[in-house]
Amino acid sequence: MKQVVGAFTFVLGLIFGLIGGAALLAYAYQAAGLYPPDDATIKFIARERGWLRDDV
Repeated sequence: MKQVVGAFTFVLGLIFGLIGGAALLAYAYQAAGLYPPDDATIKFIARERGWLRDDV
């Protein structure tokens, strides 16, 4: 019984660790501005720089 509880605790800790690590990594990427820009951001930058015309 003690081994079953230990294994369950290990798996639960592993799951929480993976989820927490992924959330921490996602927060760090967002805080550093490293997420790739979406399509609307790319179009906005292209319009600002004159690379994209709205009449086409």
